[in-house]
Amino acid sequence: MNAFASASLLGCRDCHVLHRVLSDLPPAWDEAAEESVDAQTHFLALHAAHRVAQFRPCGSESQSDRPLWDPMATICFEITDGERTYVATASRRSIDDPREYRFFPGALEVCNAEVTVDDTDLRRGLDTQFHPHALRGSKIDRFVAIVHEVVSRIDPEEVEIAFADADDPAVTIARMPDVAYEELRARCSEVFAGWEWSMISAFLRDNRDADGLLTLRLRRTLRTVAA
Repeated sequence: MNAFASASLLGCRDCHVLHRVLSDLPPAWDEAAEESVDAQTHFLALHAAHRVAQFRPCGSESQSDRPLWDPMATICFEITDGERTYVATASRRSIDDPREYRFFPGALEVCNAEVTVDDTDLRRGLDTQFHPHALRGSKIDRFVAIVHEVVSRIDPEEVEIAFADADDPAVTIARMPDVAYEELRARCSEVFAGWEWSMISAFLRDNRDADGLLTLRLRRTLRTVAA
């Protein structure tokens, strides 16, 4: 998910640096707005004799070396001038410095995408669901195995992303697709019966959404390629 999807940028083709443009002035002119305009004026003056062009973010992928909430994170995302695609980087030297934007020809490509679930959460959730009764360990293992079998057949490209993981920029969170959910219910009904099936069925129903224990974790690994 592109962290800079709404940004507007000016770029110098000779120096390969970018300036983030102030797109909307606040209702009341303030010091921050004035500083932003001054920074833009300075950028244009500094690169007056260079090839300056407008760029905009494109694509849906971005990558970060730290959680997105970390101000020291270096973030990469795609931009375009309408003719060619580039990879832009946003970073800062220290916590007190503004972000510096640079760019170079290329594109971000997904080289691996994996859909997983959290085993620990599943097992803990089942214990809570069946308390004060207990589900045999072999049954718990079978349930977890079935979940993994179903999830392994989910196409990462068909998963609808709900939100990003705040602590892991490579991971996004999604709800289990309806087809996979119905397959999971059918498989579990073959293993559990009676009161166990009643409890498992309720567990599946209550945990299928993006905030439940059947949450899908989609991990994408990106690489930079020539464009």
